[in-house]
Amino acid sequence: MNREEFIVCRDYAALDLAFSLDGVYDILFGDTFDDRRELFGAPEKGYYDWLARLMRSVLSFEVNSIGRDMDDILSVTETELRELRRENKKRMEFFTVLTDRLTAYEYVLNRYELKYAPEDRLDDFLKSNPEDAFLNRLIIYLTKDRDKKIFGTKLQSVIGEIPVQITRNKLFEHIDRVMKLYLDSDETALDELLYMLRMASLVMQPGEYLGEYPLLEKPLNDFETTVLDEMDEAGYNLLRDEIFDLAGKLESIMDYYHELQRCVNDTLALCLVRKWLPEQEVLVSPAVSDVITHILDGNPNENDFVPFEGRIEEVSLRLQRQMARVEAPDMNAEEEEEYLDVATLARLLSNSMFAEIDPLFVESRTVTKEMLKEKEEKLFNEMTEVMKASQKPVRRAIIAKVLEKLPPFISSQDEIQEYVRVNLFNCRDKAERCAVMAILLEMMEE
Repeated sequence: MNREEFIVCRDYAALDLAFSLDGVYDILFGDTFDDRRELFGAPEKGYYDWLARLMRSVLSFEVNSIGRDMDDILSVTETELRELRRENKKRMEFFTVLTDRLTAYEYVLNRYELKYAPEDRLDDFLKSNPEDAFLNRLIIYLTKDRDKKIFGTKLQSVIGEIPVQITRNKLFEHIDRVMKLYLDSDETALDELLYMLRMASLVMQPGEYLGEYPLLEKPLNDFETTVLDEMDEAGYNLLRDEIFDLAGKLESIMDYYHELQRCVNDTLALCLVRKWLPEQEVLVSPAVSDVITHILDGNPNENDFVPFEGRIEEVSLRLQRQMARVEAPDMNAEEEEEYLDVATLARLLSNSMFAEIDPLFVESRTVTKEMLKEKEEKLFNEMTEVMKASQKPVRRAIIAKVLEKLPPFISSQDEIQEYVRVNLFNCRDKAERCAVMAILLEMMEE
């Protein structure tokens, strides 16, 4: 990239850092999240303090450092930022595991919602939604968009809601068919699919941070220790409120780590950019530096942002255009270093906050039959162990959530109609049938 293109990266990173830091500060110390304040403990404040120290170091580059001294500060700061970024990513993976458990448990509780309703209420609902009219409406909802990708996404969501009537072995057969499509392809793509299936099937475990967030873990533990088939209406209401309240808490703390990672990415991007700018070029303009310093000093001022309104959108558009043109050069040593920094910048300044940069490029193998079999057996053993240890409603939720992640195994209107009639309309649990129809009606209205 040329000097002007590195300046675009600098301008975007500095502006985005100011706005994102304001969001992080508001979550931790502002009034917006007062009802969630108890969620943010020593780790969250510790990471903020760590980042604040590194940001002050970056802001002082031009003020206190020249030549070799600046190179040393850059190197140390960059190393710490990469470490902080890895820590944040591990935390986010922990919360993602909890979220996948929450999603499965919400699925179960949604199907219990009408279990305690009077019989005549269920009959009235079914009379108001005759099967043929409901099915026609569902087909129209699925097929009104000609885009095959939109159709497939909608169909996956519908299949994920309809009561599951397939066995574990049938599910494994479907997974096997999908995995075989990856034969002779890149191993990385297959591993991405397997990661997604492990998350959906609750194979992934919370790991080292378990026990640090009792407010988040208690609702999930309460669900797991409840005998669902013996749950009365009062117990259901308590568990439902607890689980649904957890959704808001998880969203809040994940918002924090998302914004914190954005700040880390922007700060790290500034470190990388500094190497490719002439010494006379400032890294952060005085106006932006003042905004950041005010926040770090605990004195944020919304008026500080007025001069930058609309500016970040303009710079973002220029950044996207130039990054789309980046190609690997025929490398000598200096070109290789620049290209690696540019490729890293592209990931840091993208919307994928947790994209891998350590290592930046991974040598991937080609998927062979032997590799496929080995990975498949490992996945199926893990899923079998989880499902055997789970209550029946949770097993059904796991199968539904896994099916939702896979390409649909039905596609024609006739197949869809048959699937709905067999699996939904023939569901013997009238309360579950009504609950699922209500969920699908809400989906169609949205």
